[in-house]
Amino acid sequence: MKLLAVGDISLQTRNNQHPFEKVKQVLAGKDFLFGNLETVLSDQGKKAQKAVLLYSSPEMAGCLKDVAFDIVNIANNHIMDLGVEGFNGTLKILSKSNLTFIGANNRPDSSYAVLEKDGVKLGFLGYMEGGFSLPEKGVWINRIELADIVRDIEAIKVKCDFVIISLHWGFENIFYPSPKQIDLAHELIDAGATVILGHHPHVIQGIEQYKHGLIAYSLGNFQFDPNVSRTKTNSSMLLCLNFSKVGLESYHVIPIVINHNSVPAVAKDGEQILNLVSNISQPISNGMLTWGWWLEQIAGEYLSGNMRSYIFRIKKYGASHFLQCVRWLISPFCIRCYVAIIKRRFKRFLRRL
Repeated sequence: MKLLAVGDISLQTRNNQHPFEKVKQVLAGKDFLFGNLETVLSDQGKKAQKAVLLYSSPEMAGCLKDVAFDIVNIANNHIMDLGVEGFNGTLKILSKSNLTFIGANNRPDSSYAVLEKDGVKLGFLGYMEGGFSLPEKGVWINRIELADIVRDIEAIKVKCDFVIISLHWGFENIFYPSPKQIDLAHELIDAGATVILGHHPHVIQGIEQYKHGLIAYSLGNFQFDPNVSRTKTNSSMLLCLNFSKVGLESYHVIPIVINHNSVPAVAKDGEQILNLVSNISQPISNGMLTWGWWLEQIAGEYLSGNMRSYIFRIKKYGASHFLQCVRWLISPFCIRCYVAIIKRRFKRFLRRL
């Protein structure tokens, strides 16, 4: 049984192109197709005060149906971009289109799904880092809390053969997961998950085989504007997972490129993308990815990217966002980033001597 998994999907293209017209053939070779739906499917609701808002016409759900997406994660930082009205509209159109979703709901039931093919049952769970918890407004979005996820794994394992967990986590435009993410992923595999599918950074991150499981720390953008990412990378991937009743038998990566219209296609020469995946996976597998090393890799991008977002929001929305920016600048994590930048520059200075 073959599961195909892709990363972030916006359903927004230039020149009115179908978002999946160039990958229909490769996506057809699946039993189940998973993706992270990073947009509200509504044109109604109160816009959030953010630098980037993502919402699409409800009619775009038809594009997901055209290529037979079976399941999407909606636990992400854009699902509330049009408030409760947009959230409910998204759930309504997904349900009307018979598109299974995980990660959020408008009732307090656990958001999960079980899909079966050829006698193999896959259980899907979805979560996001941080996020929203507004039951008084009829919004329940699963947040990444270890105890809660372990509880959900135990509950769903009696209904399926293997557990697939979708995690919206990490830092945007960063090619490496944090040590905290690696530890969490290992704990979830130890708790009974088989596959972890990460997204949110908008770039590819490494893949790790851990015990009986597989961890794809970030699948990157799939159908998304490459210019939204600070790295402006158009490299993506499609992860193919082959299951039997015994377990995850094998996996491989299909290299994907995203064109200027935000439309993905199979890369004609994908060696560069495969090498990228291999190279950024090595620090994870060889134990080099320590807190000190990781902070030196990500600090500059993290600080500059977030600062640009704050400047935009301060100009557009005013003083409250200025105060948020000040609190962020003096946060413990930012201070660690300042120290990491100084250390990295000092090391470069020493190498020049």
